[in-house]
Amino acid sequence: MKAVMKSELHNLQHTFQGCVLSPDDVNSTAWISASGRAAPETQLSIYSYAYAARLKEVLANDYPAMLVALGDEQFYQLADNYIKFHPSHYFSLRDFGCDIPDFVLTQGGKNKHWLYELSLFEWTLGEAFDAADDNLFTEQDMSAISPELWSELKFNFHSSVHRLDFEWNTVEMWQALTRDDPIEVNAKHESTGVWLIWREQLITRFRSMQTDEQFTLDILREGGDFNDICEKLAETMKVEDVPMHAASLLKSWITQGLISSIK
Repeated sequence: MKAVMKSELHNLQHTFQGCVLSPDDVNSTAWISASGRAAPETQLSIYSYAYAARLKEVLANDYPAMLVALGDEQFYQLADNYIKFHPSHYFSLRDFGCDIPDFVLTQGGKNKHWLYELSLFEWTLGEAFDAADDNLFTEQDMSAISPELWSELKFNFHSSVHRLDFEWNTVEMWQALTRDDPIEVNAKHESTGVWLIWREQLITRFRSMQTDEQFTLDILREGGDFNDICEKLAETMKVEDVPMHAASLLKSWITQGLISSIK
C-alpha cells in the first residue's frame, strides 16, 4: 500500500513539474482539484508564471549590465530561452545563471562575441564575491622567510582570484552600463586586454595587468616557484633587477590580499 502511494506521489510530482517547465505542452488538468477558488488552468498557470518570473529575476540580478545593453525585451527573450534549455537543477539559485556566457555564444546573434565577454565578466565578479574566506598571507609572514628558501617558494592564490582575457572594451562597457545613470557606450574590438579579478575583504576588485605580471601570475598558478618567475623575467630585463622586481610583484599581491599561503 505504501509503495503504491509513493508511486502515485512520484507520478503526481513528475506531472506537476512537467506542467511548470513546459506549460504549452499541458494536455489535461484533470488531476488538479476543481474545488479551489480558481479554475485548474489558472491554478497551474500561477505556478508556471512564478517559476519563470523568479528565474528571470535572478538572471537580471546576476547580469545587470547585459540587461541594460540588450534592453528588457531582448534580455528577457534570451532569459526565456535559457530557462527552456537550462531548467534549474541547483539547490541554490545563485548557481542558476552559470551557463549564460556559453549560452550567449549560441543565442546572442550578431552581438554574441562582446556579449559573451560582458556576461563572463559579470558572472566572474559574482564568483569572486562568493568565494570562500581563505586565510591571507601577510607581509609579516613574508619577512619571516629565510632568504635561502625563496628560490623554491610556491604560492597559493586566494580562491576569489580570476584572470580574464578580453578582446573587446568589456570593462569599459560594464562600467558605463552599471552607473546609476547608465550612459551609451559602443562595443569596440580591441587588442587583447588581461584583467585580474578578486575580492578584498567584502569588496570585489578588478584591474588590468601588464605583461610581466601576467606571466608571473600564470607561472605561479600553474605550480611554478619563485626561481621560475625570476628566470622568465630575466628574458626581458636586466638580471640584477630581476629579484627585486619579482619580490615587488609578490609584495603588491600580498598587500592586495591575493595570496592565501605558501608551500
